[in-house]
Amino acid sequence: MLKQAIILLILALILSVLANIVSPNKIAFVGQYRDLSSGDGPIIPPAAEPGDPPFIDINVAQFEFTAGTSIFVDAREPEEYECGTIPGSINIPFEHLPDDLEVYFDSALQGCSKEAPIIVFCSGEECDSSLHLARNLQDHGYVSVSIFFGGSREWDKHGFEMEKIAECGQ
Repeated sequence: MLKQAIILLILALILSVLANIVSPNKIAFVGQYRDLSSGDGPIIPPAAEPGDPPFIDINVAQFEFTAGTSIFVDAREPEEYECGTIPGSINIPFEHLPDDLEVYFDSALQGCSKEAPIIVFCSGEECDSSLHLARNLQDHGYVSVSIFFGGSREWDKHGFEMEKIAECGQ
C-alpha cells in the first residue's frame, strides 16, 4: 500500500512538472526576487501634515503593482506622464483639476469604488503634486489612498518597467 502511494505521488509530481512546462501560465521553478533592503522606508516630504494619506516606500509600491490590486495614479503633467510612467497608471494632473472634482475623479478613475486602494505618485522628491492630489482624493471620500513619494524616478532607479507613451528627449 505504501509503495503504491509513493508511486502515485511520483507520477503526480512528474505530470505536474510536465503540465507546468507546457502551460502558457507557467510558474518559475526558482523565483527571481529583488533584495528588499533597497529602501530605507517611505520618503515623507516636509509639507506632510497629520491626517495626510499614508506614505509608502518602493517595496510596498512594487508589491502592490505586482499584486495588481491597487490603482496607480500619476499626478504629473500629461507631457511628463507620456515620457515614462508606472505601467497601467492613470494620469490625473494635479495642476489641471477642474472645479467639479467629484465628477472628474469618478470619470478619471473609471467609476472605481471609493474603497479601492489607490497609490498616487509623481516624479519624486522634488514634486509634491502627489501629496496634494492624494489629499483631494481623501477629501472626496476615497478611503484607501496612499502616496508613493519616491515616484517614477525611484521606480525607474530600481530598474522596474516604465511605460512610455511618447518618445521624449532626455
